[in-house]
Amino acid sequence: MKMRLEGIDILRGLAVSVVILYHFFELLGLHHSTYYTFVISIGQIGVPLFFVISGYLIYRSVDYSISKKGIKKGLKQYTLHRLFRILPAYYFNFIIVFILAFYVFNTMDTWTSSFIQKQVFSHLTFTSYFLYQTSGLGINGAYWTLSIEMLWYIVAPLFFIYLKKDRYFFILFILAFFYLWCIDLGLFDYIFHLDKSASNYMAKLFFFSFQLPGQMIYFIAGIYIYKYSIGRYSMIPLLQYILFILIIGIFIFLSNQRFFLESFLIKNIFTLLAVASLFIVFYRHKRKELHLLAWVGKISYSLYLWHMPLLFLIKLFMPLKDFSLLQVTIFFLISLFIISSLSYYFIEEYGFSLRKKFENF
Repeated sequence: MKMRLEGIDILRGLAVSVVILYHFFELLGLHHSTYYTFVISIGQIGVPLFFVISGYLIYRSVDYSISKKGIKKGLKQYTLHRLFRILPAYYFNFIIVFILAFYVFNTMDTWTSSFIQKQVFSHLTFTSYFLYQTSGLGINGAYWTLSIEMLWYIVAPLFFIYLKKDRYFFILFILAFFYLWCIDLGLFDYIFHLDKSASNYMAKLFFFSFQLPGQMIYFIAGIYIYKYSIGRYSMIPLLQYILFILIIGIFIFLSNQRFFLESFLIKNIFTLLAVASLFIVFYRHKRKELHLLAWVGKISYSLYLWHMPLLFLIKLFMPLKDFSLLQVTIFFLISLFIISSLSYYFIEEYGFSLRKKFENF
């Protein structure tokens, strides 16, 4: 029986919290806030931290399923776990967000029927991020990381079955850094005919950097931690919190330096060091004083799915020129946690129970 690592819920809670905070400031236009620089800096660890967690947990899940039941039955168990973990809440969210885009935001009025079909197809198949130039990201901006995650779910079993030796992981690890370096060198400019003078040039480079080859460093870091982490060890809470503050403080300082901002390679190296360190410090420890953050981590998937549509609704119906920031914040948090809790306890958990029925066939 796999042991649940409650420290990972704390890390998920941290990751989703900084992502939501980042989007709250960006989507509501709080660029002149005193805290904006801090929020943008710390927000950059959210998605990479999720990817390290996925690297660890997904490889662990593959190992557990295949080692216990063999390749055929193990892959079936692994696949059912992934599908029923991700799809119910995702497709329910997609239906609601699509209805909102059609009837509330009037987004569809500016889209051709062909573009709408591409949107629907790409989001239903988790390919929106790969096809963003033809299908866009418009229905729910939070979906883009799920494209990378779903591709990782497919790749992870192949890694476990065919890449047994560590040198193969090391080669992939180095190739991922090389891929990011190629972006810095401008090699993709020539290959994909990118124009440095175009206003969306940096956005396109960001798109390439966040494809799976560029993010493989985080997934492989999670695999290495899983394979080589020591057994249960103890760390006093005070030391954990000191290390946490130190890691975050150093990262915020570095993230505002010119070399960090101008190089995708350097940015990802320092981000990897930060999120991998946070993971190692917390993932095996249960902290009672952080039980609320652990609960946030438990429902983090639903929080992630719902926070951006809710922010767009608030931007439309509760503009900051008519409401105070405090009122908007309170309404946002209460609404988000109510919606996400309902999504988790009624949809995600229903998916868990449905999965068990399929496993018995």
